[in-house]
Amino acid sequence: MNRFLPLLRREWLQHRTGWLVLLALPTLLMLALAASDGAVHLRVNGGDTDLPALREAPALMQTVGWTVTTAAGTFLLAAVAVLFQLPGLARRDMQDRSIEFWRSLPCGDAESVAATLLMHLLVLPVAAFAAGALGAQLVALLSISLSHGPLAWLQQPWWVLLPALAAALARGLFGWALALLWLSPLLLLTMAASAWLKRWGVPVLVIASIAGTQLLDPRLPRPLVQPALERLGQEALGALLAARTANPLQLDRADDLRQALPALPGWLLHDAGQALAQAATPAFLLALAGGAAGFALLVARRRRVG
Repeated sequence: MNRFLPLLRREWLQHRTGWLVLLALPTLLMLALAASDGAVHLRVNGGDTDLPALREAPALMQTVGWTVTTAAGTFLLAAVAVLFQLPGLARRDMQDRSIEFWRSLPCGDAESVAATLLMHLLVLPVAAFAAGALGAQLVALLSISLSHGPLAWLQQPWWVLLPALAAALARGLFGWALALLWLSPLLLLTMAASAWLKRWGVPVLVIASIAGTQLLDPRLPRPLVQPALERLGQEALGALLAARTANPLQLDRADDLRQALPALPGWLLHDAGQALAQAATPAFLLALAGGAAGFALLVARRRRVG
């Protein structure tokens, strides 16, 4: 652990400015939206559509709405940024020759690869989710104060609201970790292809995927490549989204929301159990094996360069 922590700190020091911007930007945008009128103006198919202002809703509904939108927006922004960075991260140390320095330290190649993956795929999205959820409370405070007065924010049923929000945050983090395991073959094999083939890695992988779905699948007794890709995507989405049981949240009226919030932690716990049970399949083991193969290829490439 004493050797692993400096590797994690290295990732933070190298990317902290960009990461801090990612963590703060959605909250700042939501604050600006809440300070205006909370409404969104859309133009669809040549027509104008105005979404209703969230600031017009009751205080409790505003807090839930701002928390969901801000936390989800911050998380999605960080996740998209990470996915775009992954191919470059696979060959970063080789390009700038910093690998010669890192390999001179008493840390193994597997530790270096694991630290990079952990910080970018887990720590940053988790931090984004938490930062969005916390920043949303400032947005909700501003929005509720402008529409109902600051006292309305204090008078919310926090003894029910805080456990519900904490449970939703925990469910989201658990879902992301499980989704990463399902997607590990795609993510790590993409990084491995980029590490071994450099700039040709991603195009070769895309061409191989298209060839598998368009050329190989029709010649097999049963399609293999496309169903496998679809299964990974569906399972990852199912791990993220709580959709396996009936939703206890009713957002039609504030009274309905107030009555449904106490049941939310139990429902989320049950849904997490359903997601975990769904992973108890041979398909999940195959996904883990594919991720392990990608990780091994990344480590092998790093050792070969060093």
